[in-house]
Amino acid sequence: MKEMCRQMNEITYKSVFIDEKAEWGDYNHLIQKWEGLKPRTAKAFVEEMRNHPEFRAFVETPTHKLVFINYRGFHLFLKWKERNRYKTKKESMTDMLKAIEQQERMIKKISA
Repeated sequence: MKEMCRQMNEITYKSVFIDEKAEWGDYNHLIQKWEGLKPRTAKAFVEEMRNHPEFRAFVETPTHKLVFINYRGFHLFLKWKERNRYKTKKESMTDMLKAIEQQERMIKKISA
């Protein structure tokens, strides 16, 4: 009994009112986060993410009605989609991240 009481005292509870940034959300929260994104477009993008091997990990579907989308993954997908809009040979996510990193280093070098 004493052991159980000691363990209960070690539990940390978080208040409901603490403003925490969510990393995952459903379609409605995704649409709220990206204002101007329509439900039909969001669902089409998430379906495209689900079918793409590099972005599949950013979409979780525990049931047929429940879908969770990782916000960072969705943002990466939008960047990837923008960079590959007119390309016949699509750039991989890894190549895109390397190119972005290289651009950021160049900007730092120029501005220093």
